[in-house]
Order: sequence, then structure tokens, then C-alpha cells
Amino acid sequence: MKLMTNLHFKTFLIIFTVALINIGEVNAQSKKRLKELERVEQDRNADNAAKTAEAQKRHRDIQSKQTRKEMKKYKKMSKRHNTNRKEPFFKKWFRRNKH
Repeated sequence: MKLMTNLHFKTFLIIFTVALINIGEVNAQSKKRLKELERVEQDRNADNAAKTAEAQKRHRDIQSKQTRKEMKKYKKMSKRHNTNRKEPFFKKWFRRNKH
């Protein structure tokens, strides 16, 4: 009787250690995969940002001199207007308390 109990305990211990080893390997593989996906996403975002900047530069270069002046003027006006703008009411209403 004691032999069977001891045998059950040993098999349980072996199965448990094998399961723990497999879980550790899976976690390591998933972390490695997540890092790789994050790196790919960063590369994609950098490419998109470069393409956007290039498209904006091309758009500006196509415009006439007078249009470029107007664009510059309106950009300054909008920047001045937006920096003095009040905070929207819904941001005040749904603000998270810091305490």
C-alpha cells in the first residue's frame, strides 16, 4: 500500500515538474514573439511617419508661392488660436480625481 502511494507521489511530482518546464518555455517564446511584433510595429510606424512627412513636403512644393504664403499665415493663425483655447466641457466633467 505504501509502495503505491509513494509511486503515485513520484509520478505526480514528475508530471508537475514537466508541466512547469513547459510553461516556462511557452512564456519565453511568447515574450520573444511579443518583442518581435513590437519591433515590427515600431518599424511600420516609422515608415508611415516618413511617408506622411514626404507627402506633406511634396504637397507644399506643388503649391504656388502665393498659396505657400497663405498656408504659412493660416498655420500661424491656427496655432495662436488653438493655444489660447479653453478646455472642452466634457473633459472637465469626466476628469479623473487624483486622490
